[in-house]
Amino acid sequence: EKLKNVRDDHKVDIKRAEYDEGRIYNESQQCERPVNTKGPLQCFEGKGYASKEEIIFNGDIMHNKFFIVDGRYVWTGSANISDTGIGGYNANIVAYIDSPFLANYYTVEFEQMFIDGNYHKTKKKLKKKDISIILDEVKVSLFFSPQGYAVSKGILPLIKEAKDTIDVSIFFLTHNKISKALVAAKDRGVKVRVILDATAATNGYSKHNYLRENGIDVKVESWGGKMHMKAAVIDKKHIIVGSMNWTLAGEKKNDENTILINNSPELGVQLFLFFEKMWNSIPDSYLQKDPFPESVESGTSCYDLIDNDFDDIIDANEKECLKK
Repeated sequence: EKLKNVRDDHKVDIKRAEYDEGRIYNESQQCERPVNTKGPLQCFEGKGYASKEEIIFNGDIMHNKFFIVDGRYVWTGSANISDTGIGGYNANIVAYIDSPFLANYYTVEFEQMFIDGNYHKTKKKLKKKDISIILDEVKVSLFFSPQGYAVSKGILPLIKEAKDTIDVSIFFLTHNKISKALVAAKDRGVKVRVILDATAATNGYSKHNYLRENGIDVKVESWGGKMHMKAAVIDKKHIIVGSMNWTLAGEKKNDENTILINNSPELGVQLFLFFEKMWNSIPDSYLQKDPFPESVESGTSCYDLIDNDFDDIIDANEKECLKK
């Protein structure tokens, strides 16, 4: 049996406004809860470790998706551990890093939350200077939000230094400074392209039409699955990857992590070619218009058993799925 609300790894982003208005999930219990545990993960095999105490949503979210193994290996990126997140339905990207140095900082960040109970703005900044290391002649930098200045010290400088190309794959893009930096890059001759998620495009604060109006090519995906990545490849050699949507909440409120990989043509070309594949899979008509996220315009969305536009209507019952 599939667990409700676990399939949709992007749902927490879409549902923020509903939580802020006081609406909460009221799903039926899917299995027996272990004693003294509460929260949404009680049905996992390791259910005794599901949650130390009740999870109360207060507007900011723990949005990280990372694993630390043996104090050495780090797995991190945009993918949640759900069948849509890592099963191939949604577009996601993760980095697998062998570095005790970076693993140590991830461990400290994890323990601030898990052991000390500090989240969001109550966490301590881990280091006064930037966290970075050279791995195989490639500089890798790490930023934790909201204390680590991921936008001002990480993302914006890379965009401003771009010479030839910027290719962005993003779920939410509402950040004013990032949007303006992309336009400025286009105005100085950089080829800028953006792929945005169809559900996120319905958000009133989305900057995709602002980018279009300023001459940037933006395609809104027309797949069944989601564009859930939070990534960019710049000049085919610099990479941005992580959990953070390009939003003010991602920068200043949520628990997030962002990795910058500088000067790696090998990895940069890999991501560039993947971007090309995604870009070419979306019809050019969606350079000007936005497909409905659950409709005949959006791939398998009318028969995937997922409420893609979060209106509590699924597949054949959705009016946009009835149109020919």
